[in-house]
Amino acid sequence: MRSAGQRVRAHILKENGELNSDDVLDAAVSFDGTWAKRGFTSLTGVVFTIAVDTGEVLDYHVLSKECRKCSLKKSQCQSDEEFVEWQTEHLALNQCDVNFNGSSPAMEAEGATVLWNRSIQRHNLRYRWMVSDGDSKAFNAVENMYDGYKVEKLDCVGHVQKRMGKHLMNVKATTKGKLADGKPIGGKGRLTEGRIKRLQKYYGLAIRQNTLSKANPTEREVNVSVYTMKKNIIAILHHSVHSPDPAKQHRFCPVGESSWCRWQQDTATGTSTYDAEDCLPEVFFDLLHPTFMTLSETKLLERCVRGATQNRNECINSMVWVRCPKHKHHGVKVIRCAVASAVCHFHNGAASRVSVMNRLSIPAGMFTKKASEKKDKRRLKKSDLQASAKEKKRRQGMQLLRTRREEALREAEGITYEAGSF
Repeated sequence: MRSAGQRVRAHILKENGELNSDDVLDAAVSFDGTWAKRGFTSLTGVVFTIAVDTGEVLDYHVLSKECRKCSLKKSQCQSDEEFVEWQTEHLALNQCDVNFNGSSPAMEAEGATVLWNRSIQRHNLRYRWMVSDGDSKAFNAVENMYDGYKVEKLDCVGHVQKRMGKHLMNVKATTKGKLADGKPIGGKGRLTEGRIKRLQKYYGLAIRQNTLSKANPTEREVNVSVYTMKKNIIAILHHSVHSPDPAKQHRFCPVGESSWCRWQQDTATGTSTYDAEDCLPEVFFDLLHPTFMTLSETKLLERCVRGATQNRNECINSMVWVRCPKHKHHGVKVIRCAVASAVCHFHNGAASRVSVMNRLSIPAGMFTKKASEKKDKRRLKKSDLQASAKEKKRRQGMQLLRTRREEALREAEGITYEAGSF
């Protein structure tokens, strides 16, 4: 992780030539926590910080509310005084695994405090920008961690994109009866789950296509990016709802042959590929307008300008629990080994075990090296396939097909399950 910190510093210095190599540099990190047990009753939790610019793990911390030695010794001692005497010596030797005494949900905030406190000492970096999902008070715990510098929160674009789907599902669930045109909100040609998924996808693209890759963008660059995001989000609303005047309906859509809007393409090329029947009826404009206004607020989009996600955090979280599954109990020492192994694998793949074995004076044999290389090649091949445009389109098509099939079945069967309805 020391090398990962050095690479982050080199990246920041390359983009900002006026900075000195000995300065404390400001970096953007994604932060997330994970627990050894579901249900917020876990005795062990892990938090990670990953550099947004390089995608490497900068630091992690394992929090534990249990010490197996303490539990075992307490059951063996004849009196409380005997256990207290032993525990005092146990703590003095720094052998106790307990490093947290709060509730399980509070582990994430405590872990963030630990990692932010030692960022300058470990990497000579200030974690000035924090990409988080807003599920805990982690950001509030570190917001004023650095003297004279305030930590800024960035939102995960993936989580923000899901808000569109959640808002529209809530609108659909809370709108009872018929709309002004005498028809319900759902059904064919209306606000179906498939339509909601499409609008959610378009909303995510409107943000992602206008993000900035610079480590420290200027205020003007941020303002331009936010303005373009807003314009594209409003264009989605107007484009998706039918209007008697097509020019007014598509006035916010990009113009030219390369536009994603078929109407604008037809206008530029003289073709007729646009299908007006694919739009929602006019009555939906006023119904959806508040949702689009809420999700295009300036402050929200400013937190999305970097285009950062927590995908890497979710990836390494899953790698930890592959090594020690959640359905079995594992002590904190096993989890620490699993976390260290996951970090090595996350950075260098399966081949990292060869270097670990060499450090332990256990020379890796020919078959170990070949197996590690083969595993990495297979993983990279699968990753390249999943990242291809053809494969993405296939997955999206399959997901849309499943959604439409499920909607058709529900409509044909009617209500078959609802709390307290039968």
